[in-house]
Amino acid sequence: MQKKQGIIPDVDRYPRYRWVVLGTAWITLMAIHWSWYVVPSLAYCLFPELALTHAQFTLLITGPILIAIFISIPGGALGDRYGIRSVVAVAAFLAGIFGIARAFTPSFAGMFTLMCLFGISLGLAIPNLPKLVSIWFPPRQVGFASGIYTTALGTGLSLGLLTGPLFGGWKQAFTYIGIITLVVAILWFLLARNAPKGIEIHMPPMVTAIKIGARSKNIWLAGAMMFLNLGVLIAFSGNFPEALESIHHVNPEKAGAISSLITWGAVAGNFIIPVISDRIGLRRPFIYVCSIVAAICLFFAWRLAPGSATSALTFLGGFGLGGIAPLVFALPAELPEIGHEYVGGASGIVLSLANMGGFLIPLVVMSPLIAAGTLKAYTTGFSVIALLLAATLLVNIFVTETGTRARSREK
Repeated sequence: MQKKQGIIPDVDRYPRYRWVVLGTAWITLMAIHWSWYVVPSLAYCLFPELALTHAQFTLLITGPILIAIFISIPGGALGDRYGIRSVVAVAAFLAGIFGIARAFTPSFAGMFTLMCLFGISLGLAIPNLPKLVSIWFPPRQVGFASGIYTTALGTGLSLGLLTGPLFGGWKQAFTYIGIITLVVAILWFLLARNAPKGIEIHMPPMVTAIKIGARSKNIWLAGAMMFLNLGVLIAFSGNFPEALESIHHVNPEKAGAISSLITWGAVAGNFIIPVISDRIGLRRPFIYVCSIVAAICLFFAWRLAPGSATSALTFLGGFGLGGIAPLVFALPAELPEIGHEYVGGASGIVLSLANMGGFLIPLVVMSPLIAAGTLKAYTTGFSVIALLLAATLLVNIFVTETGTRARSREK
């Protein structure tokens, strides 16, 4: 069959093998995030054995996000230039290697260095998932497919928070999870493909891919929404357990269980909201609803704590947050000014801004507000981040509707 560039024949446009590629991507992304977020659940042994301060421990967790801010844009452009298969494979192999190397690092300086290097894998892998979806899936399934791979992030984070103590020590945890990540990297390399058979994807120069994304106001608006989304998620989930423990005297196990509901809610939202959005053919109305529902629920989750409603409100807040992310990640693949060839570079801009929010909102906004450690301080902090999340509404006003219903009207 003659190869075609940019347009895939309808008869074999979206082969069933796309589910194999997406499933392998899901496992790969989950393993990388599992390896990263096992660190918080190993606090009980890392603190005494590495003589860590609280500030140092926070840096270990946020180090990967800091590096991903700078790697996401070139990481996405690399996928545009050399293909998603090789770039994501490098990301997974680096995650496995640096993950295992942590087991042989007896100091904070060495551990922090490795955690920062680990952030390279985040910056290479995540921006290229929207490109995978844009190539392998029909327009009516873009939101659904984006929702599926987004659930890998929440699942990996949840596994990290839950499984650390099960390994019997931080060295064992880093070693075993690192080995699993390397196995997954091999699996990705063997099963993944850049595009369906017979389809030639144009691979533009890296600078061109970045320029195309940077010229789109919608990409910057999508990045602003993810700046708020990820920043609020990390600021809330990172401080809610301690707030429940210190202010409401909830025991650590119960506080952790309640706080984990925001992550599990996000996983549910990742999956359910894009399915409904695809079915109706619109994006923006769902971003509006999810933003306001999440902001209200997270605000009252704290105000009503530690009552019985807190758990339900935390889950619903996470559900709203989780519903926003895949719809925003779908935008680069659906915007007419981007196209398949430049999705990686455009997504890199979105992810760079998202990681910036994940680093700055907890550090610059939340941390000073709750520094006093009082009920008033925590109430102020959680109220402000709820308002920041609600601000997604204002950004969404200026975003182009990219759902299938809007695109069919344009035709």
